[in-house]
Amino acid sequence: MTGNTDAAEGDAASMSRRGFFRAGAAGAAVAAGVAAGSGTAAAQYDGWLEGVSNYDGTHDYRGQDEVTVSVGAGENGLRFGPAAILIDPGATVVWEWTGQGGGHNVVADDGTFDSGSPVSEEGTTFEYTFEDASDGDTFNYLCEPHRAVGMKGVVAVGSVDDDLVDPQAEGGSGSGGGSGGDGGSGSGDSGGSDGGLSASDIGTLALGFGFAGALLVPLFYAAHKKAERNA
Repeated sequence: MTGNTDAAEGDAASMSRRGFFRAGAAGAAVAAGVAAGSGTAAAQYDGWLEGVSNYDGTHDYRGQDEVTVSVGAGENGLRFGPAAILIDPGATVVWEWTGQGGGHNVVADDGTFDSGSPVSEEGTTFEYTFEDASDGDTFNYLCEPHRAVGMKGVVAVGSVDDDLVDPQAEGGSGSGGGSGGDGGSGSGDSGGSDGGLSASDIGTLALGFGFAGALLVPLFYAAHKKAERNA
């Protein structure tokens, strides 16, 4: 019986170890993907939006005749919101001042449109209709007084090679981590211990620490197993 028990424990440890290593490999792959995605994001629009903190992809407003962009968005009122939008040819963009962040203006980098001198009054609007724009055109613009702090934006027309954001989409779903508490199966990777770490836990830690964390997964595993033996 003891031999069978030891063999079973050895098999379980082997399976658990493989699970941890798979989690580590997944963490490394995802971390590499995140790094690559960040590089791609920075390269969009010839790097125009590099350093623009609220840039999260291009918000897709195709199908709308008029789109509103906030002037003075963000925590300090020093952003355009959204930073990048996609519209149909002929659509009108209305920039509306929030009254935050001081005086702003809206000036196309190539001179296509210009709202004039900076103003700070809430409710001020400036609009431009992209009548002569063609599919694939992009218009980089900025706030002249706050260019150095990343107050820049882009209007893309027709189509764009970027991650698209659906403005109508709801926020994140409620099915995040920690959902397996009460109805969980008694047979999975949980291992049956109340406070033990599973392979998915280690994978999550690896993702949290990025690529370096993924490389440390074997060390996490060894320390975890030692603590279990000493418990």
